[in-house]
Amino acid sequence: MNKVLIAEQIDKILENIDINRLGNNVGIKVHFGEKGCNTYIDPALVKAAYDKVVSLGKKCTLIETNVLYRGSRTNTTDHLKTAKSHGFDFAPIDILDGEMGDEFIEVKLDKGLANPVKIAKGVEKYDSMIVLTHFKGHIAAGYGGAFKNIGMGMGSRAGKLHMHSNVSPVINKEPCTGCGICVKNCDFDAITIIDGKAEINPDKCVGCAMCIAVCPVQAPQVPWMGSTHEELQKKIVDYARGVIETIGKDKIVYINVMKTITPECDCMGIEQEPMMDDVGVLMGDDPVAIDKACLDLAEEKSAGKFDKVNSIDKSVQVEYACEKGLGSKEYELVKLD
Repeated sequence: MNKVLIAEQIDKILENIDINRLGNNVGIKVHFGEKGCNTYIDPALVKAAYDKVVSLGKKCTLIETNVLYRGSRTNTTDHLKTAKSHGFDFAPIDILDGEMGDEFIEVKLDKGLANPVKIAKGVEKYDSMIVLTHFKGHIAAGYGGAFKNIGMGMGSRAGKLHMHSNVSPVINKEPCTGCGICVKNCDFDAITIIDGKAEINPDKCVGCAMCIAVCPVQAPQVPWMGSTHEELQKKIVDYARGVIETIGKDKIVYINVMKTITPECDCMGIEQEPMMDDVGVLMGDDPVAIDKACLDLAEEKSAGKFDKVNSIDKSVQVEYACEKGLGSKEYELVKLD
């Protein structure tokens, strides 16, 4: 049975990290939080993990990708500014999908709802990974745990659009000024200006989402419900599979931080209040087991409130991941305190 370690503080967890799982060039996958968010993961916890890896004589970098929507992390330049302003200025940072989120590799899977998956190209530089996740609720995926961090969080811009939608972006004609920036930045000649407004040809559009990134008035829109909540969760797991297969299942350590647990994701540029008391920090080598343990603990410690934070079936990710051979829902919770 898979062991999931739990402690009140991360230091106790890091004392038990499996050094053999880490190579010489370690990427710590972390989410820096959108500008305006006040409940992203505590940088001190990330620094503790970074310092631990460096103390082992290994190279270590904080890794992340750019977001799909227009915000403070749409491109690498702004993303780095946001990360440093949030206190992540103690370590090198690598945004893996390039300045505009368009650098990716395709990984073919053995079946899957999302196949092939388009993950950030920079992942190839790392021989091992610590997936350091702030556990919380999520309006579309039900919850944000290890799978959300490594799946959505390592997808390129095109990959993120693929997960969220089965169709091309659409143009909101009201703000569109017909400036042509989207046309100049579309490598597939899928956009034209008609009667002073941009039009996307779905037959030519490949879903790269570059138009979303470059439009100054946010006219190109993500059809967020192009995928159902269940499809989104399964695609997230498929993308996580792509990352795991690229890095290697035995070269990844998962740490989930169950502190400042909020109803919404850290992608929301808003201030939130924690919905329940802190639980602690968990670590394991099985993404299914650690996410299942967090879901069970969240339900127990919140007296049933966490499951009701949204109407999404939160079992989909772990069930589908089990089906795809990524781990087991059976675990032994080992308290270190």
